[in-house]
Amino acid sequence: MKKKAIIFLSILVIVYSVAFLQMGNNKNGEETFIAAFLNSEFETIQINLNSWGLLNQSFSSIEEMKYMAETITDSLGIYDTTITDEKDSDIFKEITMTKASKNAKTTVKLESIKYEKENTTNTYIIVDITLYGQYESIPYLKQSIDKIFEENDIKPTTNITLTGNKDGKLTKEKKQTIALDILKNLGAKIEETYETDEIYSVYGYTKLIDDWLISNDKKININCAFRYSDYEKKTYVYLATPVIIVDY
Repeated sequence: MKKKAIIFLSILVIVYSVAFLQMGNNKNGEETFIAAFLNSEFETIQINLNSWGLLNQSFSSIEEMKYMAETITDSLGIYDTTITDEKDSDIFKEITMTKASKNAKTTVKLESIKYEKENTTNTYIIVDITLYGQYESIPYLKQSIDKIFEENDIKPTTNITLTGNKDGKLTKEKKQTIALDILKNLGAKIEETYETDEIYSVYGYTKLIDDWLISNDKKININCAFRYSDYEKKTYVYLATPVIIVDY
């Protein structure tokens, strides 16, 4: 399924030619977004928060990136992290710090890239948090990350994705009804639909959330998708803002 999801995401990029137009911060909207999912008929499995941005336009050293990663984890109150990956070459450097527990997994990654043809260098930062409970804390975690990024003059690009499941296979009509109900609770309507034999995905826009994309001249900031697992005999649902970026 991971391979199929990657293919789907590649198609999505081609079809939608999405560009970020506005980034903002609306904790109340995000709380409503999460509540709409938690109040659905699906059992919540996890929620993922992913924020990334350009840290600087230099080719940073491993030590500099380690220091920045530790600064971020300390600011989030996350200690005793483990360096799980480190790469160091003439054109690419990467450091990954991870803290995993029963209820959450936090990954802070910094990548420094030298583009030889363009004669430019960039260092990026990625903060990825997955919660397996206490889902209502995500808006506050996002605020904390936004503040850290702002203090370092970083413009964040953020995605939040909730995942849930339920027993059995849903009909297309049932998927449409559930998607419509979730979007209705967010004051949104379906703007785009993507469908294959295995995936049913809809896109909408709500004023409750500040972040949005442009797709076919339409604003998009809600993505709801379904897939069925033959092995588990379960239907999985994903609700994201602005779009789903996790593998499914």
